[in-house]
Amino acid sequence: MFNKQIQLIYLFILNLIFLSVLNANQVEKNSPVRFDPVIKNIEGWKIHIDPALLKGKHSKDGSHAIKMLTNHLQRISILVQGEALKKLKTCQIWVEHSHPTLHAMQYHPSVGWLKSNGHDPRLHKKVHVPQARALTSRGQLLKHPAVILHELAHAYHDQFLTFDQPDIIDAYNKAKEKGDYNKVMLYTGQSVKHYAMTNHKEYFAEGTEAYFYRNDFYPFVRAELKKHDLDLHQVLEKVWGPAKK
Repeated sequence: MFNKQIQLIYLFILNLIFLSVLNANQVEKNSPVRFDPVIKNIEGWKIHIDPALLKGKHSKDGSHAIKMLTNHLQRISILVQGEALKKLKTCQIWVEHSHPTLHAMQYHPSVGWLKSNGHDPRLHKKVHVPQARALTSRGQLLKHPAVILHELAHAYHDQFLTFDQPDIIDAYNKAKEKGDYNKVMLYTGQSVKHYAMTNHKEYFAEGTEAYFYRNDFYPFVRAELKKHDLDLHQVLEKVWGPAKK
């Protein structure tokens, strides 16, 4: 009788251990935290890099992607000046080999959204490159040569101006009412509605591309932006400072 009780207790303990291990494996499988990034300083920016891009079978692709990111950041360091650049360099970037569900480069202003959608909460307040190969994509470069500037503009807007900044909202509402962005030329030659009309956040980021470099929608460059949307040009000049020739 005594031996039988010991056997039952032993089996019960084994069962608890098995269930604990099974549960731990399931939690790890479902966890949004898939890796701990390697942190590097690139051109003054804090970059969180997926270890898969630094060692192993993806390291060659990783090297190319990081070189291209460096190229983006070098251009931004030349184009953006003074205090604005110092602030912009405090906005962090997260680069990974291949995110399972996210594809487009983006900025994550909301930790609540990240958690509710099953994403790593450490992405909060960071520019996110979920697919490193996009950095070296020919199609991406032709379409969106200022993509990192665009996403950093979102980060700057959120962290230093706030998304409630009235000048940007007012300029956006005026542009929307005028309808001047409803049919513009895309870089392919097609006539489309400008992506800037999505909301005032995209309006600011798209305008920043044209103000400093080149956008994929008309107005493509600063001179065209000043002619097409003087209100936005003035807002950008106030935010970023005069764009030196």
